[in-house]
Amino acid sequence: MTVRVDPVTYASADGETSIPSYLVTPEGDGPHPTVVILRGVAGPDDGYIEIARRLAEWGYVALLHGWKVRGDNPPDGPVDDDMKGALRYLRSVGRVDQRRVAVFGFCRGGIHALMAARAHPELRVVVVFHGFAFRSARAVPGAQPFDLVESVNVPTLVMHGTEDEQAPVDGMHRMEARMRALGKACEFTFYEGARHGFAVRTHPGYDAPTAARSFDEAKRFLAKHL
Repeated sequence: MTVRVDPVTYASADGETSIPSYLVTPEGDGPHPTVVILRGVAGPDDGYIEIARRLAEWGYVALLHGWKVRGDNPPDGPVDDDMKGALRYLRSVGRVDQRRVAVFGFCRGGIHALMAARAHPELRVVVVFHGFAFRSARAVPGAQPFDLVESVNVPTLVMHGTEDEQAPVDGMHRMEARMRALGKACEFTFYEGARHGFAVRTHPGYDAPTAARSFDEAKRFLAKHL
């Protein structure tokens, strides 16, 4: 399938900041289901543009949201403002099915995905790749993912490596137990031996077989819930 990659810019809800991003669209007029991609800290955009292309080949519009304009470790306030801007921008894209919007979060973007799902009811599905249950001690303080999930009320898929050196797997097992105790619609998949960043080709922890398995899981989950 031929897909189109367009650099785009939209305004943050702070009224001051422009967010440089990429919109990747499949063939056909749509409207298409859509995925907002919230990238991690490490590496260039290239690996995430590849993921956006993959989504477009599946028939989804993909918006690679440029939150890193805020740096590697932004506080939650600007992150919230920029996500509002991203969703407002998507409402202006005629090929987007506004009733079918999901969010993918990678690494630090997994925290942002949970924040977004809690704040924006139009997001219908959350998929987290090698995310965090608890923020790094080096991070700017903010709401912990372990606590955020209490207010996430949409189907959520979390995929994590057992050898994640930045987000130890024990924390993710704790978050899984909490979500199940709360009765959340969630699935957790753990990949034996996988490191942090396993799904992103430009990340040092990338592992091609695990990445392929994780995207198969994500594709199945989107088809089921979106």
